[in-house]
Amino acid sequence: MSEATYEGMPIPQCYIDLEKAMLSGTDRVILYGRPGTGKTYSGLTVGVGPNGSERLICTEDMTSADVSGAFMPNSSGGFEFLPGAALRAWMRGSRLVIDEIDKAGGDVFAQLLAFTDTVDSASFTRPDTGEVVRPQPGFSVVMTSNIEDPRDLPVALKDRFPLTIEVNAAHPAALMALPESLRMIAATMVAGDIGQRASLRAFYEFNRLASGGHFTVPEAADLIFGKEQAVNIVRALSVGTLTPNFEFTVA
Repeated sequence: MSEATYEGMPIPQCYIDLEKAMLSGTDRVILYGRPGTGKTYSGLTVGVGPNGSERLICTEDMTSADVSGAFMPNSSGGFEFLPGAALRAWMRGSRLVIDEIDKAGGDVFAQLLAFTDTVDSASFTRPDTGEVVRPQPGFSVVMTSNIEDPRDLPVALKDRFPLTIEVNAAHPAALMALPESLRMIAATMVAGDIGQRASLRAFYEFNRLASGGHFTVPEAADLIFGKEQAVNIVRALSVGTLTPNFEFTVA
């Protein structure tokens, strides 16, 4: 069997498994693992239908308004009900991506469980119209978590999401946003051991600083990665193919 590639770069097995699961009809998946690998990017893009995606970022301070909706002031001086991310995804039949589910508080977590229940059991009555809303065809859910062991997930969540996939590498499509000279370095460090890891977000910001004309590459590397990692990154860049806007000298 030939190796799956994207723009000539090998696709890590975790993304192959995710795409195959989506093609098989799976509509409930948890992506877990180290931060900064592209779990959210994958949830928002892999196997997404024509109705797109809704993203919900969990925090300790979020409320049910973020999930199901709330009455909000309108331009006429009254109030109107604005659906939250989960209800919008139901109504549109779109993908709901729930980031960092383990950070949701008790009440919100319970509501998320209701919105990720099986289609046959799930329903929500709109407080403004009394309409009973159910998930429309095409609705799917991807949850992400930075835990490193899926056994740490709550039992009720694992029951709704029997498929868990560890994302332990960067997707080539996400790496393509970086200059060619940075892609393999980023791929290696995203998948690296503890103490040597760096997230894709760190590489995006490093590229922004290094190519903005205000910092040299070593200066940008020091700011983003710290001196120890910066030395290795600058050394790796110095022996690779640099993009024209990466002009620096190695001390």
